[in-house]
Amino acid sequence: MPDRLVREDGTVVVYNSDSEEGDPGAPIGPQRSPWIERDDGTIEIDARTPEEMLAVILQCLQSKRWDVMWEQVLAEQTRLAYDTNSNSKDAFKAEMERKRVKMARTLNRMIAALGTHEVIMEPAGPNALRIRLWPQTVREAKLDIKEVILIEENFGIRLATVR
Repeated sequence: MPDRLVREDGTVVVYNSDSEEGDPGAPIGPQRSPWIERDDGTIEIDARTPEEMLAVILQCLQSKRWDVMWEQVLAEQTRLAYDTNSNSKDAFKAEMERKRVKMARTLNRMIAALGTHEVIMEPAGPNALRIRLWPQTVREAKLDIKEVILIEENFGIRLATVR
C-alpha cells in the first residue's frame, strides 16, 4: 500500500501504518464485564457506570436472578421500603415477576439508544441520576416504564426505582 495517494480531484490520502496508534475503531483496553461469575457459581456485580448498571439490571431480569438483584443491585433505601412488608424479599420477587417483561423492554430500548437524543440523563437529587426515554419514544414504542433512577451508594451504583 502506498504511503500517499493524490486523487484526480486533488484530494490527498495519507496512509498511516504506525502500529503504535492502532485501529481507531478498536476498543480501548480489555473489555470488562460488570457481571462476574465465580467458579463456585456465585455472582459479583461491579457496575461502575450507569450504562453498566442498566446492563446488569437487564441481565438480572432476563435470567430471573432476583437474589442477585436484591443483594447487589437494589439501593438500601429501596430494600428498606420493601421491609415495611414482613415478606419483603418475597414481595420484591413477586413484583419483579410481574414487571419483568415491561422493564426489560424499556431497558433494551434505553441501552440501544444510549448516546442518542432518545435517552436523557439528568440529576435527580444528591448522588442520584434519572435516566429516561424521550417522551415520543415512550409513546411510539408503547412503553409502560419510562425512567430508571440510580444512586451512588457504598462506592457503587445501585437501583433506586423504576417508573
